[in-house]
Amino acid sequence: MKQLSMWEATSNKKKQRSSLSGNEECDVVIIGGGFTGLSTAYHLQKKNVKTIVLEKSYLGSGASGRNGGQILTGFIDSMSSLAKKKGLETAKQMLQMSLDSIDLIERISKDHHIACSFKRSGHIYAAYKPTHIDWLKKEQKILEKDFNYKVRVLDKQDLQAELKTDFYHGGCIDENSATYHPFNYVLGLAETVEKLGGRIFENSEALEIIKSSNGKVTIMTEDGRVTADHLVIVTNAYSGNLHKTISRSVIPVESIMIATEQLPEELVSKLIPKDRAVFDTKHMLYYFRRTPDNRIAFGGSGRSLSGDTAPLYLKLKEGMDNVFPELKKYTAEFCWSGKVGFTKEMLPYIGQLEDGTHFAFGYAGHGAAMSTLMGKLLAGNILSENNGKNPFEKNNLRPIPFYSQHGKVVGLMKYYFKVKDAIS
Repeated sequence: MKQLSMWEATSNKKKQRSSLSGNEECDVVIIGGGFTGLSTAYHLQKKNVKTIVLEKSYLGSGASGRNGGQILTGFIDSMSSLAKKKGLETAKQMLQMSLDSIDLIERISKDHHIACSFKRSGHIYAAYKPTHIDWLKKEQKILEKDFNYKVRVLDKQDLQAELKTDFYHGGCIDENSATYHPFNYVLGLAETVEKLGGRIFENSEALEIIKSSNGKVTIMTEDGRVTADHLVIVTNAYSGNLHKTISRSVIPVESIMIATEQLPEELVSKLIPKDRAVFDTKHMLYYFRRTPDNRIAFGGSGRSLSGDTAPLYLKLKEGMDNVFPELKKYTAEFCWSGKVGFTKEMLPYIGQLEDGTHFAFGYAGHGAAMSTLMGKLLAGNILSENNGKNPFEKNNLRPIPFYSQHGKVVGLMKYYFKVKDAIS
């Protein structure tokens, strides 16, 4: 297996961008060149607000270019659970925002001719245990009754028309989700930002934030500085120690992926006939899909502490072969990992801190969908255009308990979830 993201290996042509050098000025400086940062720049540039994006490495090197390419409805928590926690009306608003996020990606991709293979083919939420079907049916009824939202629950036999496997015991079909090539979306969105007049600097790590008495902020890099009226930090699970309030409010959890060699088209068409995104009901879940070039991209949980990753990728290949025995004779050509950001509530946070810093992070595996919308909302916050309270707004960030020991805590959680998957 090549230790390389399949998305990067199969991407459109990448543009080489320079690093920041010397002194620059703009209206808004954005730290983080992923979906959220580029979307923020895009929506600001459309209003003729001058932006500069600083990316520590290269665009797409973080979660935005390393995810599963599944643009999913909803959140990691069920809508019935969110209704209990947040109230039904707030939960309805959250669901609508998740649907809006997919519409937004589709509209941007079409309007600017971004070649990212966007396809609205829906998703399958696959039942790992027979008992999980009962839960899916309960959730289906709640979604239809309380949210006026329709999904379909299939038993094991009917699932065969959607997913050619005996590994699962049924599933739930949601027609509104989509898939895309995430790295190509990053590249296309970045080029669109630059066409609108925004500037992007790669290999330009933000090292220090300096606040001036006149209200402006200066970001220092190794070879330059940017002075701006507003600061946006959207580094999510890759936040480091630049802004401690933000970095201590998000827990990074590693996820790993493999992708097969190119497969016969008749085989991938048989395994996932309707080209849907798939994820399952295990706590230590699998998520997978077909790719535009006839591979199966298959993901799962990574390590919580440092160590050799090779056994994890082999174990993931074994899991893929358990789901699809026909793939045993095919090799996994690519393997890669990335960090997923989680907040204490396992919901995205967006807001502005007392020091003026704007932020958004913590997508908990749903960033492929929500992050573009969050960028639009950040732009609206800066321009004071947003009406009404955002259900994800969190202007008072508190450090996650035991943050300094988060690696050990995540390791214990993963062990606990493995046990729950075995007995549930």
